[in-house]
Amino acid sequence: MKTIKTKLAALAIVLAGLCAASPALAGKGGNASKIRSAVASRSVDAIVAEVERAEGLICDECIQVVTDLTEDERYAVREVAAWWFAKRPATARLLADGFIVELESGGSVAVRNAADFLGATITYRSLPALRTAITRTDLGTDARLALVRAVKVMGHRDGNFVLLTAMGDPDATVRAAAINAWRDIRGQLSASPVVAALADPDATVRAEAATVVGAMRDVTARAMLETLVATDASPFVRRNAAWALGRLGQGASRDVLAKATTDTSGLVRLTAKASLAQLR
Repeated sequence: MKTIKTKLAALAIVLAGLCAASPALAGKGGNASKIRSAVASRSVDAIVAEVERAEGLICDECIQVVTDLTEDERYAVREVAAWWFAKRPATARLLADGFIVELESGGSVAVRNAADFLGATITYRSLPALRTAITRTDLGTDARLALVRAVKVMGHRDGNFVLLTAMGDPDATVRAAAINAWRDIRGQLSASPVVAALADPDATVRAEAATVVGAMRDVTARAMLETLVATDASPFVRRNAAWALGRLGQGASRDVLAKATTDTSGLVRLTAKASLAQLR
């Protein structure tokens, strides 16, 4: 973040004249002092409230305070800081330049912070750097999750490589996040990359995959979904697979769904009954 803060210091000089003519108080009653007090309280709710209150605030002092929040360890704080900068496109672009560099050469925490900022500010030009970053072998789980999250928020198909790579991640939380993000990409036509995840060793990943293939109505997944409904050890996987079969609406799934209405889990039984009503 050193290069980013250096650029912001230069920007503050440019803004100084404007701020001299305008009070550091605007919008809904926010000011830099109140943001600092909220930060000192360590309360996420207080920080978010004060940053949102300062939505229309014009002051160089506030820029530095909110910039520091882009490095906070809590996602909700980083997110609201990025939101504040998104209201200031010129400043956001300046920050984005530095964050893109962080994706390429920063450590795990720096990459996490960069990805969250770039995603929340919908910085499409960062997609090539995001694609490169997901192939790095030195990043921690939080950083890899942030890369996936950024692509999900942007919803652009140029981020598909990030999600496809993350679907093969050794950490199940990253795989599940990538699968969840797949259907949020605008113009995404096929769930075929997700179908293989129905056989993932992690139940959370299988459940997420079942939801996505059902939501995207990928009929090629029918046989695997039927197997999950009938045999999976997790009631959440069986439930999601039953729901997905209902979304597919294939009459060939009637027998397996009928049997699922006597499942040991009430969630599965109710979902199977609802899905039976959707079959053609």
